[in-house]
This record gives sequence, C-alpha cells and structure tokens, in this order.
Amino acid sequence: MANIRKLSTLHLLGLFAFTALALNNDHFVLGVGGFKLSPFDLLFVAMLGVKALRLAEPGAYALPRGALGMLLGMQCLSVIYLLLVSAHHPGIETGDVARDLRIVFYFLCTPFLCYKDIDSPHAYAILQKYIVAACLAVSTFMLLEQAQGFSISNPVRNVQLGIWAIPSGVVSLLYFRRTLNVSGPKAYALTVYMLMALVFSLNRSQYLQLAVAVFLAMMLAGNPEVRRRVFLIFAPATVAGVLVFASIGYLDVLANRIFSVERLDEDSSYGARIQEMQGQMDFFAESPVFGKGAGFRSWVMGENGFELSTFAHNSWAFYLMKFGIVGTIMIMLPPLLILLLTLLRRYRNPGLELHRRYLLATVPIYIFVDSLSGGLAYAPKTAFTGFLLCYCLSLLRNARAMPVPTQAAASPSPRPDASRRALPRVLPHV
Repeated sequence: MANIRKLSTLHLLGLFAFTALALNNDHFVLGVGGFKLSPFDLLFVAMLGVKALRLAEPGAYALPRGALGMLLGMQCLSVIYLLLVSAHHPGIETGDVARDLRIVFYFLCTPFLCYKDIDSPHAYAILQKYIVAACLAVSTFMLLEQAQGFSISNPVRNVQLGIWAIPSGVVSLLYFRRTLNVSGPKAYALTVYMLMALVFSLNRSQYLQLAVAVFLAMMLAGNPEVRRRVFLIFAPATVAGVLVFASIGYLDVLANRIFSVERLDEDSSYGARIQEMQGQMDFFAESPVFGKGAGFRSWVMGENGFELSTFAHNSWAFYLMKFGIVGTIMIMLPPLLILLLTLLRRYRNPGLELHRRYLLATVPIYIFVDSLSGGLAYAPKTAFTGFLLCYCLSLLRNARAMPVPTQAAASPSPRPDASRRALPRVLPHV
C-alpha cells in the first residue's frame, strides 16, 4: 500500500506537455497500422496505468464533492455520449474515429486524471519547470532551423506547434524566477532567447498572444517588481532587436509579415483556409444537431486537395461539423466551466492566488487565439490544453486543502516568489 501511495502522475503530466510541445516531430512518431503514435500518446497511456494501479488505494474510490463533483459528472457524461454516438457510422474507418476521439479526450480527461497529484507548492514548481523547459527546447529547435536556412529573400517561417507555448514560458520567468531557481541575469538571457525564437518564427498570432499575455501579467501582478522587470527586459531587447534586424535587412521581412494582414486576400493559404471553413460549415448545415460523426472525412478541391475534415484551421467549425451543436456543447462545457470556476475567483492563499493570476494572463488568450487557428483540432495542442486545464482544476481542490497563512506568518514583502515559498505543504491525496 505504501508503494501505491507513492505513485503519482505529476512528472508524467509534465512530460506529457513537454513531449507534445517539443517532440512533436515525425522523427519521434511510431506507426502502428494506420495510426501514428507520438511520445505524448504513450505518456497518456502511462498516466492511465498509474491511475489503474492506485485503485487499490481506498481514497481512490472517494468522489469529489461540490464544484469538483459537478465537473467530474459532466465530464463523464460527455465521454459516455461521445463513445455512444461514435460507435456506429457506416463508411467511417475505426482508425479515423479513434484519431478524432483522441484529440478530444486529451483536454477532456487529462484534468481529472491528474489534478489530485498537484497538491503542494513543490508540485506547482515542477509544472513550471516543465513549461519553461518545453519553451526553451522549442526555441532551440527553431533557432537551429533558422541558422541552417536563414535567408532575407526567402525567410524561414517556422510552424512548429510548440511555439504557442512560448508566451507562457516568458510569463513564467516573470512570475516564478526564484521558484525556478534562476538568477536575474540568467532569467533575462533565457527570456531574450525565447523572444528571439518567437520573432524569427514569423507567426503574427503569437506576437499578439505574447503582447496580451505580458500586458495582463503586468496588470494582474499587483507588484511593481514585475512591471519593472518587464521594462528592463523588453525595452532594451526591443531597441537592440530593431538595430540588429535593420543592420541585416531582416526588419523589412518583419514589417512585411506584420503589416500584410490587409493583403490576406492575395495569400493563397488564406484562400484555402476560407474554402476549408466554408466546406466545414456546409457539412455542418447538413447535420447541425449531431454532426457528421467522429472520423468523418472530406476534401477541398478533391481528394488531392486540402483535407478539411481532419486538419481544420478553425476549431469551432471543425467541432460543429463533426459533433454538431449537441456534441460541441457537451465537449466544450466542462473545460469552459473549469476556466470560469477556477480563474474568476480570488484565493485567500497567496500562492494559489499568484498561480491564478499567472493562468489568467496566459491560458484564456492562448485558447482563444489558438482555437481560431485550429488548435483544438490537433492532438499535440489539445494535450497541452489538457495540461493547462489540469493546472487550473488543481487550484479549485487546493483552495480547500491548503491552509491560509496567519497574519503573523505572512511575509511583509508582497513579492510573488517570496509569498509562494512561504506556503505550507498539504496532505497527500484525499
């Protein structure tokens, strides 16, 4: 029993997010029949295995009450509904059904598999380390690719899915530098390193995501130290970046990329995305209530064109086409309620409140911007979304489990990292 109690999904959860972001590459994909398995798929199975082994623990049978119980019940209903409606669809391959359900289950089930294992300040520190490590790995891969194919006339635009997490890593270094045991100069260097990779990626959406996340982090911190750190990092980095890019002729590349939004009608990829979304909405109109079903396939411009029903550039059109209004509501309602119930409330525990503000600055803008580019229709991105939702859900449980420091024990300094270090540990799984 003692060995079973030591089993935890915490590091598996961190590796789940890390591999989905940093190791999302064909070199790491294992083909099994017509199905492709990535490292994060195997880690999800490992998390299921840990939970199965812990069924021998008496506390594993205790169901949560209150808001947590309600969310778990809704999630179970959603999973049951999806399994029932996906069971029989003539003409749809079983492997395609499994592929679509895998996309959904990663962000629907991961939060409830692992939230109990995030039970202390040390556990939150581990999650932060995995976020920063993933962002640094993604940045390294991107910069190496730039170094190999750098060109002003034909710039390399990096479309790695992990780039969407870089703003979260930047805010992590702003809020949790001491928790991560990173010195001031090293935090500055790592932040500039990630910013440089983000700039060279030439992804407009990520520029917007970074700007909003950093601005919200400043406003929510309630601490002049974070604001000062933002100006100390971004002001000189911006000036130096402009001078360096201007000297090598790359400034024109950035300007053309950023200010070409009004010329999207001349962009062939943009035209294809419009066709994809129109095709998806046409199929949604044919079956608006229950959708075409998981695994449904169709193409734009014939079978040699763009497969609009497997890889969508708009998550909402994808879900409406596949699962209809009823299925989309059942899929999206539990995650939406997790965000609302965990982020739109204040926590008396200063450590939990700091994590709430971190998540409030990074998660909603990530999900909103990413979903408009199909983020919730790709398994690596839904794996990371599941990781973030698990992070959020743990706050709701720990609000009752973590005691509030007394006035005498509270630190006189309001600095985020100092208040976080002062948190007491809590009892393991209940």
